[in-house]
Amino acid sequence: MSRVNVEYRDLTLDDYDQAAILEPRAFYNRPDAEYAERMRQIFPPEWTVGAFLDGKLVADVRTVPMVRRLHGAKMAFGAVGPVTCAAPYRRRGLVARLLTLALERMRDRGQVLSGLYTPHDALYQRFGWERGEVKKGYSFHPKDVSLRFRSAGGLTEPATPDDWQRLDRIYRDKTRDANGPLIRVEQWWKEAVLKHWDHGKMVDSDAVIWVDDDGRDQGYAVYLNRSMAPEGNWVPQEIFIRDFQALTADAYLGLWEHMLTHDLAVNLVFETHPADTFRELCEDPHKVKATVEDGAMIRIADVERAFALRPYLGDGLAAFTARIEDRNLAWNNGTWRIESADGKLHAERTDATAEVSMSVNALAALFTGFLNPEVAANTGFVRVTRPDAVAEMAQIFAVDDAPYSPDYY
Repeated sequence: MSRVNVEYRDLTLDDYDQAAILEPRAFYNRPDAEYAERMRQIFPPEWTVGAFLDGKLVADVRTVPMVRRLHGAKMAFGAVGPVTCAAPYRRRGLVARLLTLALERMRDRGQVLSGLYTPHDALYQRFGWERGEVKKGYSFHPKDVSLRFRSAGGLTEPATPDDWQRLDRIYRDKTRDANGPLIRVEQWWKEAVLKHWDHGKMVDSDAVIWVDDDGRDQGYAVYLNRSMAPEGNWVPQEIFIRDFQALTADAYLGLWEHMLTHDLAVNLVFETHPADTFRELCEDPHKVKATVEDGAMIRIADVERAFALRPYLGDGLAAFTARIEDRNLAWNNGTWRIESADGKLHAERTDATAEVSMSVNALAALFTGFLNPEVAANTGFVRVTRPDAVAEMAQIFAVDDAPYSPDYY
């Protein structure tokens, strides 16, 4: 395949019929007649950059504009997915070029951070993404679990996608000062939270709102059932909790009381904040399997502007000089002086000698608070020439909460 025949450009509405074939097939699904129409309704063409070979779409990358919270700060964020390439054209550099183009567009749009979900860490590490969040996973048979405490009053009410604003008020109250959650708009609620894929179609998920005795919405759970491997003539069911937010202890307990009524399911699965203590709430915690699950891979698209938006939570003044290696984005590559001043952070280029050296990958994991600077220095993520700089880094990258987002993209 000659490179001169490949055109890289944003999709147009006329390209959506091709994308509706390419994207499902890339993930071994069947193209659906409704897919193209759904794309036209939800995704503006400029969100997707494609590779065209003699006019045929053979690969594409979509970036959905979002906003990510970090302890009160709001950062423009590019949620990447899908990343697709038709099987005959893989390993020819098409996706590599598309990912770089997507990052260039993110910078132009002021999206300082990017994230994606993938089981292929090694691939995306080459382009600067690094695991920057983590989730705690639970799985158990609902019939086997009893709670040590009970809610005191309140009840659950069923919710539909039309109730998204009620859920959003709870979500915003819960996540306003957190580290990692995305700000959700109406379309995200209706299409990405309150719906799910089922046998090739988007269908409504189940949802309940916890209302206290004074009539105030204090929590919600969004969940779905999915079929497991057949056992003879019987197809066992599994419950997956898509989102669970509670503003009070009664809401938390009451929502779990509701979820445990689904005892016909043979398994319940939930991925949540790493500090969650549901397992310790159970009378027999050994009935609940707890795991560490992958969160999003994070990438810094613009070092200078990302630090300008990041809140400073350290004590006193702190500063260090870092050599940042970014093989894909020249505007990030180089030596930077990173310092705190007036409760904010600043990053500017410098000719001074670097006190620490790291890849842009390691920087992303430090930036979110996922990676501890001392651990990074002791395990090779960061090379240190001035040992005191590690303590300065600990102040610069301080967080009050582990990075976590309940969203998938």
